[in-house]
Amino acid sequence: MTADRVQVRCILVYGEGAEAMAQLQTPWHPARQPLVVRASVIAAQAGLPAGELPGRRFWASGDEAGLDGFELVEDPRQ
Repeated sequence: MTADRVQVRCILVYGEGAEAMAQLQTPWHPARQPLVVRASVIAAQAGLPAGELPGRRFWASGDEAGLDGFELVEDPRQ
């Protein structure tokens, strides 16, 4: 995985608990073919509940194969 930092948007979260998955629009994945990532990973890294991920934008590192290091672009709590 490369260290490219990109902006992504969470389209939706489906499923419950540890099995919940998030669909992400990325530079390589349009909204019609989103990248699917475990919602708990994004939530833990960004410091948000999984239910608050949809509609949010994040910075993440990686490439078309996968992303990691999710951080909120704008954190309204600050």
